[in-house]
Amino acid sequence: MNFRRFGRKTACVLTLAMVIGACSCTAPEPSSSNSRIKESGNKPGTAEVTEALPTDADDLFPTGDKAYFVPFQDPEHSYCTILEGLGTPVIEQGLGGCYCYAAVTTMQSNYLKQKGIFIDIDPAVIINRIFAAPDPVTGSKPSYDEEKFYIENGVAADLGGDVPHVVMGLCAEPVNGYMLSEANILGCYNCSTAGLYEISRDDIKSAVKKYGAICIAVNYTKECQMVNGYYTQNYADNARDCNHVATIVGWDDNFPAACFKTPASGDGAWLVQNSFGESWGNKGFYWVSYDTPVPELYNCTVTAEYKSGISYGRYPELLVLSPDAVGKAGPFQDPSEVTCKELKSCNNVTYATIYDKKGTAAAVGIWGDVPGTPYEIEVLDGEFGEVLATAKGTFEYAGYKVVKLDNPVRVEKFTVVVRTAGTAFFEGGSHKTKVYTETGYVNAHYEVKTEPGRSFVKAGDDWVDVTDPGIMERMGLSGLPAYAKTGMPGDPCITVLFV
Repeated sequence: MNFRRFGRKTACVLTLAMVIGACSCTAPEPSSSNSRIKESGNKPGTAEVTEALPTDADDLFPTGDKAYFVPFQDPEHSYCTILEGLGTPVIEQGLGGCYCYAAVTTMQSNYLKQKGIFIDIDPAVIINRIFAAPDPVTGSKPSYDEEKFYIENGVAADLGGDVPHVVMGLCAEPVNGYMLSEANILGCYNCSTAGLYEISRDDIKSAVKKYGAICIAVNYTKECQMVNGYYTQNYADNARDCNHVATIVGWDDNFPAACFKTPASGDGAWLVQNSFGESWGNKGFYWVSYDTPVPELYNCTVTAEYKSGISYGRYPELLVLSPDAVGKAGPFQDPSEVTCKELKSCNNVTYATIYDKKGTAAAVGIWGDVPGTPYEIEVLDGEFGEVLATAKGTFEYAGYKVVKLDNPVRVEKFTVVVRTAGTAFFEGGSHKTKVYTETGYVNAHYEVKTEPGRSFVKAGDDWVDVTDPGIMERMGLSGLPAYAKTGMPGDPCITVLFV
C-alpha cells in the first residue's frame, strides 16, 4: 500500500503562492491470489447485480467462543453495517491495490445505504487508469501518451496508492456508469497527524452510520492474534507504522479488553473488513481495539447522475497556498505548519481552466484541504465571458467533492473559475518518482500534459498562465526562500460533469 498523507506537515514546498506536494509512504502488501471482482458484463448505467450479500454477523465468527463473548448483543453500544443490510462481499486483492479495493467497498456500502442497490465496480479498472506498466509479454514500455504514472517494471495491480489516486481514476470516467461524488478525508484518530483534524470515537461511529463502511489505515501484520476464536489487533505504533487499508464496518463497545495479544486499556473494538479473502482472520474480518491509533480515515461515494466528465488535472500533486497564508508563516516557519483554522479564514486562491466540450454541464468536482473551507464556482461563457451558472458552499471534510451547479447549463467553449479559501490543488509537472510494491519500489515517471492558454491563477487583477516561466515574479513571490522556488503548478484539479 502507498498511503499518502493528505496534510501539509508531511509535504515539501514546491512553488507559487506556496505549492506543496504531499509525501507518500508505502509498505508491503500481503501475498494472496490475484483474483479480482468479476465484471458483471452489464452495460454502463445498468450495473446492478443480484449475488447474495452477507446479512448475518454471527456467520462471521464460527470459531468464536460464544461462552466468552457474543458480538452485537447490546444495540445501544454496538453497530454493524451487515445487520443493517449494507454488507458487501469480502474481496481478494492481489499483491497490492488495497487502497483501491477498500475504497470500492466504501462505495458499494454507501450506495446500498442510499439506493438499496449493490453496484459492481472493478478496482482493477480504476488501478489501470492510474498506472501503466510495460507489456507483460514483450516488455516494451508504453509511450507517455496519457497523464498517468508509468512504471519501469512490474504490474499495476501490485502497486501502492492512496485516495487521491482513486479520485484520479474515477472522477471523470465512469466505471459501469458510476463516477465519484465524494472522497472524504475524515481525519485521524487517537493520534496527531499533521494537517488533519483529530476525530473522536463518536465521530467515527457517526461516519459509519452516515456513509456505511469507511477506510482505515492499519498494519495488518503487527500484534494480530486469534484469541478465544476472535482474530484481533491492538497495535500502539500503528500511527507511525501502518502498511495497509481496510474498512470499518461496525463496532462493539463491549468487546473484551483482554481479547487482544496486547490487552487493551478498556473494552471496545472496531469490526474491520479486509480484502484478503474469507480464509484470512474471521472469514475476512477482524477486531481492532479502540486503543489503536489511526493516522487517516476516509470514504468514497459514487453517483450515476452524470454521463461523462472532463478534467485536465486529475491528480492533486501540489497544494497552492494564498499569499496571506504564506505571510502567517513568516520568513522562517515552514508554511506547511499554518494551522487548519488559519487556512480556512485566509484569502481565496482563485484559479480557472478553459474547456472546449459540448454538452450540458451540471456539476463541478473540486478539492478542499480543510473542513469548513468556503468555495465559490462560476461557469463562464467562452474565455472568461458572461456568467452562465454558479455554486457555493463549504467543505464538510477535506478531500474531493462534486458540487451541483445552481442550474445545468449548455456549453461548448467555456471557463470554470473556482475560489477556495487559503489553498488550491494542482497536478504539478512531469517528473521521475518511485512507486512502492511488496518487494520495495520501482522507478516511475509521472506524466503531465499542461498546455499554454488553458489554465490560470489570479494574481491581483491579472490572470497568470500556469505555464508562464515568470509565474513566481508575477505572483509577487520572487523573494521566497530557495526551497520554495522549484516546480510548476500544472492544471488545477477541476472536474466538470455532464448530464
